[in-house]
Amino acid sequence: MHCGLSSGGKVGRAVSAKNDNIIKFVDFCAGLGGFHHALSQVAKEMLKSRQLQFEFECVAASEIEDDLRECYAQNFPDIVESYATHHLPKVEAAALLLRSAKREELMHALPVFDTDGALKRVHGDLFVFLNDDASNLRTLADGRALLPRHDLLCAGFPCQPFSKSGAQKGFEDTRGTVFHALATMTRELLPAFLLLENVGNFPRHDNGNTWRRVKTILQDLGYDVVATEPISSGPEATGLMSPHHRGYPHHRERFFIFAQRRKALVTDSDCIRKLLAVPLSARVPARRVSRSRTDDTVVALEKVARIELIKIISKPKCKSENEALLSAQLSADHARCINHWGKLLEKLNEHDKATGTTEWRDSMPSFPIWGYELDPWHWYPIDSNPADRAGQFEVLGRFGSSLLSEAAVTVRESTGGRVSLRDYPPNGDREWLRRPLSSTRSRRWIESWPSYAASRGDWPDWKVRFIAQNREWALKLWAALDPKWLRGWLDELFDVIAVPSLQKLEWNCKGEELNIWNHILQFRPSGLRVKRLAHVPALVAMTTTQIPIVPRLNKEESLTGAAVGTKGRHLLPSEALQLQGFPPHWRLPKSRERAFTCFGNAVHAGLVKDVFLDWLFSCHFSAKP
Repeated sequence: MHCGLSSGGKVGRAVSAKNDNIIKFVDFCAGLGGFHHALSQVAKEMLKSRQLQFEFECVAASEIEDDLRECYAQNFPDIVESYATHHLPKVEAAALLLRSAKREELMHALPVFDTDGALKRVHGDLFVFLNDDASNLRTLADGRALLPRHDLLCAGFPCQPFSKSGAQKGFEDTRGTVFHALATMTRELLPAFLLLENVGNFPRHDNGNTWRRVKTILQDLGYDVVATEPISSGPEATGLMSPHHRGYPHHRERFFIFAQRRKALVTDSDCIRKLLAVPLSARVPARRVSRSRTDDTVVALEKVARIELIKIISKPKCKSENEALLSAQLSADHARCINHWGKLLEKLNEHDKATGTTEWRDSMPSFPIWGYELDPWHWYPIDSNPADRAGQFEVLGRFGSSLLSEAAVTVRESTGGRVSLRDYPPNGDREWLRRPLSSTRSRRWIESWPSYAASRGDWPDWKVRFIAQNREWALKLWAALDPKWLRGWLDELFDVIAVPSLQKLEWNCKGEELNIWNHILQFRPSGLRVKRLAHVPALVAMTTTQIPIVPRLNKEESLTGAAVGTKGRHLLPSEALQLQGFPPHWRLPKSRERAFTCFGNAVHAGLVKDVFLDWLFSCHFSAKP
């Protein structure tokens, strides 16, 4: 007997005479259903192993967003039978109970069924499962609890600010938070296992107090706890986990918590008893690979990720995605910005070819390139705060002239006297910088400073270092490139690429070819970021402009709406789904903006599958085919 997938009420259902092999789970803060889909993949892996007989049944799912509640019911038909069994008989009684308690706002959180009893929407706010003061489970008049018993609790709970500073232990520290609700449910029903996920910064939140409180609460409830703590936490820490650590083409570090009940209960099934018989300390933790790019394993995983990413974005798109393709095209301003920075990279690449080296390719800055700092005619003092001399325009003007003179000397010496910066002053809107800085022009000069200079108090050391590094790199550019060409490129940067954030470049793919359209691009408040074509950055879309841009690899793809000169486009929702470990046809909210917001909050299903297999089932697998 082996476990597999079926259209019944369970994930990985097998033909079985007994139900002892069922692991019942709940999926809270469910989002797109990453935990649920991961368990379906776990079932497939167990089927391949030919050793395990476990099935998974989702007995409850909770998601606060209505559109995702509907999508969840459509994407997981395996819960129809389970919801009909565990929740349909309770809905009417629960609504009466909430109405009598004047908790009408929670009535909206009850599941929705159509007139035929088919599930239309899973649970909403998970506090519906708790009584009015959130101190215990909510029960109906006949004693039935709204929340069914389960063996595994999964949740990607939000990192809310906890209500107190942490002077006390226990529930009072977390009251009012989603974690408090999860802990209350755990205290009452004592599931065998908990798998929780949060942002990578969670263990550092409030100087570590938040994580210490969460861990203490779980331990006090009778659980052993391990987590993917940051490497800096200590020698035993395995490090935060990201999909790219396992060869997936997506980069997003997350914090996982795995808790296992120390003792078996009389009510536990045989399969749960067998799993609990293996102590958490004996299980294989989820480990990330080395952080060094020279490590053979890292290189191999990156190659796998690159192949998979290219496969996803080059796949022919069906006609139904024409509208999505149109929405994915870049604006003219963004296309102009990419092409402008691309011209500089192309010039550096030409220099490498002319010299028969890879000098520029191998030495591209790892620090952010700030366009304003590449033109010595704009430089201002950074060793002290210019704001201290706000009214001393002539003094500041002399500072600027002095910095320009020093830069000119450096370039002249580097080029054997061939290039004088003073022969290449700014043109266009900044032509006034050619003339001596009088009081009036000094004021105008100060007003032209970028915001990070004009409004500063005392700068942190890293900012001073970045500016100094940019200016050093700028002098290398002036010494190596045709100064007339560079002057024209800079003038266009200031006159045409006028948005300050577009005048910045972050080159995060050192050693890669200097062709900007062959990489992954992303517009961020800190500038245009360029990354290797292997790992798409985290899909956090506060605005649609931050959706990653990928090369256009399919020549048959529609170019309708594409700006002139573009060789790439934003990710499509179907591609983002695959990057998160979901099927491309998954039902999503209708709007593009809403869909990408959901991607930003989703857990990566493939990574959860790997973490789950590492922690829970590693002791049950062997090397046998």
